[in-house]
Amino acid sequence: MESAVWTDREGRRWSVTITVGTLKRVKELVEVNLLDVFDGVLLNRLADDPVLLANTLYAVCKLQADERGIDDLAFGELLVGDTIEAAAQALVLGLSLFFPQQRRAALTSLWAKMNRARSAMLDMATAKLDSPQLEQAIQAEIERTAAEMDRRLAAVLNPSGDGSGG
Repeated sequence: MESAVWTDREGRRWSVTITVGTLKRVKELVEVNLLDVFDGVLLNRLADDPVLLANTLYAVCKLQADERGIDDLAFGELLVGDTIEAAAQALVLGLSLFFPQQRRAALTSLWAKMNRARSAMLDMATAKLDSPQLEQAIQAEIERTAAEMDRRLAAVLNPSGDGSGG
């Protein structure tokens, strides 16, 4: 049986093999039906929620984790940074390998499109954050806040408003 592989932050390799037994275990332990991936919602949840991803991966890899003496909390500690993305990729690949060719192709295409959309959104956000317009807006807001603070401070120091400073 084919499987996908990811490497945790400590260098251990984990195999993601999806079987009917795996689907049942994930449903029992995490209350996630991996067969719902084709609606796109579950894939987004897994991509956006690292805790859900870790719990799902733990259920998928539970037999390996048990052999290694790793509980769900310790397993979660193995997922950080780029490891999270690699594990998510392996989960989707492993899941796609469970399905017959036509559904496999559909899931692979859906995941690729979602990743392109995420990447485009992050590129856009980075461009906006790096834009001179944002720097100008921040500077204008700082100046507006400073002027307001000066006005309030002047009102406290000179409550009569006669300009004599006290």
